Amino acid sequence: MLRPRFEDEDEVYIPEIGEDESDFNVHDRIPHSNAGIALGWSALEQQMFDMLLLNRFAADDQELLDETARTISRLVETFEAHEIARIMAVAMMSFQLAAAEDKSFEDEYNRYRDYIKKHPEDLEEI
Repeated sequence: MLRPRFEDEDEVYIPEIGEDESDFNVHDRIPHSNAGIALGWSALEQQMFDMLLLNRFAADDQELLDETARTISRLVETFEAHEIARIMAVAMMSFQLAAAEDKSFEDEYNRYRDYIKKHPEDLEEI
């Protein structure tokens, strides 16, 4: 089945995620974009790129979008799925750290690295 090609930007489906995400679900919606239709993307492929493009800054800034895509590719090439989930969880907690404790993940990680350099006996065994 050939999907329609949309000429009107208002008709192109890019899901919005707002403050109330309780009813947001890309799985029961039919994604559409001119590029996705032209490339013959499956619903999964289109949904993946819809989620990538939800970051409006990335959608407006090609360099940022390219960097995000390279980061995703590197993660997938380097780590297994459970490790990517762990990285995502730490990234989300870093936002919580900033909001709840007014601390930066990068600063705290650097403090940890400095401490370990001075006290290698305290390095966690992996």
